[in-house]
Amino acid sequence: MLSTSLTDIHFSYLDVETTGLDPYSGDRICEISIVKTRGKKVFDKFETLINPGRIIPTRAASIHRITDDMVMKAPFFRDIALNVRNILENSIIVAHNAKFDLEFLHLEFNNLKLVPPENKVVDTFGIAKRYYSFPSNSLVEIAKCLGISTLSNHRAFADVRITIQVFEYFLRDLKRGGMRIKSLKDVLKLSGSSVKIEGPKNLVIPPEIEEALRIKGRLKIRYLSAYSDTTTTRIIEPIEVNLSRRNTYVLAYCHLRKQRCNFRLDRILEVKYIT
Repeated sequence: MLSTSLTDIHFSYLDVETTGLDPYSGDRICEISIVKTRGKKVFDKFETLINPGRIIPTRAASIHRITDDMVMKAPFFRDIALNVRNILENSIIVAHNAKFDLEFLHLEFNNLKLVPPENKVVDTFGIAKRYYSFPSNSLVEIAKCLGISTLSNHRAFADVRITIQVFEYFLRDLKRGGMRIKSLKDVLKLSGSSVKIEGPKNLVIPPEIEEALRIKGRLKIRYLSAYSDTTTTRIIEPIEVNLSRRNTYVLAYCHLRKQRCNFRLDRILEVKYIT
């Protein structure tokens, strides 16, 4: 049962780094950090790199500086899912642009057929939009305006540290402005409307495909033709997963066609990893 007293509330500050911007097109979490506090004290914390099961694109790596070599021996999300669930238990999640982090988190749990966390959420991005007029509502720009160091931003723990300081500033500043913030109910009202997480738009990526993407392996698939009811058996080497307006595709080198081909995910009827 969540305490309604502000001084007794457990806040879990959350940030994830990812391979891209869209969890429903195959992007995955490659780092997570959670710091759980009560009052002014750190109650618990959890942070780790995560093997995303796919190549980290250069564009993403240039932002968070997490490379394929760094995550090669890191745990998969399935290895740390229970740690994440345990630390988030009986707490309020605080995140900046919380929908982004939570959509990735929910998809990871859904992929494992586990119930995603159902914590109440406070979004510092929502607070900034609602009560302030920063030149930009990005976490980094808000921090710069408030004099908070951003030297190590765009890594999960560093962004959690910044989020903690931004949220604590907001609480102090809004109280000074005469706002009543004494209970859980008051805190939850700060960011306005609740964070709504969309369901998956397409099929979940099979683990065999994820593994082949990660280590550049080969797969044997049975594929249903788009033009008839016939199927073919092929050896493919997946390169990346892409999302069109309606469907998810696996771009792969096809040994049958001797070229790169796009395979619609829902037409891959069987898939087997080749060792």
